[in-house]
Amino acid sequence: MARSTRILFVAGEVAPFTEITEISGLTRTLPEALQEVGDYDARLMMPRYGTISERKNNLHEVIRLSGTPVPMGDEEDEVTVKVASIPDTRVQVYFMDHEEYFGRDAVYRNDDGDAFEDNPRRAAFFNRAVIETVCKLRWGPEVIHAFGWISGLVPLLLATEFADEELLADTKVVFTPDELDEQATVTDAVADALGLDVDNLPASLTELATRHADLVVNPPSMGAADGVSVFTEEDEERGEQLASLYTHMLSEVPA
Repeated sequence: MARSTRILFVAGEVAPFTEITEISGLTRTLPEALQEVGDYDARLMMPRYGTISERKNNLHEVIRLSGTPVPMGDEEDEVTVKVASIPDTRVQVYFMDHEEYFGRDAVYRNDDGDAFEDNPRRAAFFNRAVIETVCKLRWGPEVIHAFGWISGLVPLLLATEFADEELLADTKVVFTPDELDEQATVTDAVADALGLDVDNLPASLTELATRHADLVVNPPSMGAADGVSVFTEEDEERGEQLASLYTHMLSEVPA
């Protein structure tokens, strides 16, 4: 019996846990919409910001996944993984937790409204933690759909340092940008410090994601662009739209 098609959504915001842009609404509704139109096993991964109440949202630690090493250039950190469900659904959300990167009582900016200087480093940790957690789960998705700048290194990492990971050998990557400017730019110095294998710098995380993703789908507010799809404005049609995009992408024969 064929198993369900596995889709992993990776995002910096998912309603109701964190709501900043329209991305939070998309990531809240798309997994369930997919499951309503086909045989999909859809899950989400996001950071566990200090703004997210563990008690209110019923988060609990996944002991077998916590403590996974996450390489960060010449250093190594560990991720703590927690899990909850989107209210009134069976959709699981895995939270990547790390006190230094996400424990602060803010998401992307400080009290003065300035973007955190370590946003590129926070993104690198989050994206590597996601992929390392997927590998530890032994849950190989057919598609990883990354949303927003903070997920922008996922396509690059899969194409470089995780290129030989058998579990992810056939995984396709979709990227949906947001419209946030969080000064998350990767320079040569940042790439060296984080151990990133990337050329043509400086570049924003969004630029890197667009460069390495198999498919880019804009949110409704950004509209369509040359060679770029866009989510329909109609909520009830997005499940069918996304299923069609995934099916077409997965059926393409490599050159």
